[in-house]
Amino acid sequence: MQPGATTCTEDRIQHALERCLHGLSLSRCSTSWSAGLCLNCWSLQELVSRDPGHFLILLEQILQKTREVQEKGTYDLLAPLALLFYSTVLCTPHFPPDSDLLLKAARTYHRFLTWPVPYCSICQELLTFIDAELKAPGISYQRLVRAEQGLPIKNQRSSTIPRPWQSSRTSSRRLQRPRSWHLASGMQRRRGSGSGPSCRRWERKPAFLVS
Repeated sequence: MQPGATTCTEDRIQHALERCLHGLSLSRCSTSWSAGLCLNCWSLQELVSRDPGHFLILLEQILQKTREVQEKGTYDLLAPLALLFYSTVLCTPHFPPDSDLLLKAARTYHRFLTWPVPYCSICQELLTFIDAELKAPGISYQRLVRAEQGLPIKNQRSSTIPRPWQSSRTSSRRLQRPRSWHLASGMQRRRGSGSGPSCRRWERKPAFLVS
């Protein structure tokens, strides 16, 4: 395949995306195109859902179209494209480990923060969504399901499981702290006159003498 050439699937997805965006304008107040718009969106969703890789192709097409909107200053298409990007990311089953689509999207939508309200506000919310997905992939979909189903959010953590930012050495030290309480209190133990290992007696020494 020659550089810059597209596959048949990419062409079909691009054509379906163009049909979804066709006719979207704030100057049109009639709703005669609403049925066709819904049908076009359904066709795009049906085409993309046939293969998990199609979601990544659609995201690339949306970002490319968003850059064209910035170059041409087409205000009317920014909100529909942002909504399509948001819904597509939610439906994407998997991002490859080497994928930088979300980073590209963050750089693209960051350029719209200088646009007037409400366009800058839309991009700000989208950047917050992208940042959450970069930190914890799938967290937005999980929150959406919990909100729709009315499920409680559990914030409790088990004290026996170390947190991700703690090393095993830090956790082992935390577990061993109660055993060395006598060192912190200035108590030092020594062997008594008994013959068994259980014969211990304690004496108190000044804290400055304890090493």
